[in-house]
Amino acid sequence: MRLVPIALLLAAAAVPLATFDPAMTWWFPSCPLYALTGLLCPLCGSLRAIHALLTGAPLAALAFNPLLIVGLSALLVARRRVAAFYFSTRGLALALAFGVVRNIPSAWLVH
Repeated sequence: MRLVPIALLLAAAAVPLATFDPAMTWWFPSCPLYALTGLLCPLCGSLRAIHALLTGAPLAALAFNPLLIVGLSALLVARRRVAAFYFSTRGLALALAFGVVRNIPSAWLVH
């Protein structure tokens, strides 16, 4: 019974994301950390990734935010275990490590 309002809320949020590209519209929120520092947070690109998923471009979604796409996939498979992991110390450490690695210039990673 609790899932019905959540499903309705997700469906209502999916309609504008499927219709409008977050990169091309001004009214989708941008990342405050990126706006202030120029650094990508672990969630940067999430709106564009969800838009890409909803419009049938899973590889583009993976390029925008791989952590989100892998996390959503895992959530579909094992909801309770993955939800518990997200808010554990290991889950937060994974998000922090992803945030650090995605801000390393690619020239440092390829040799």
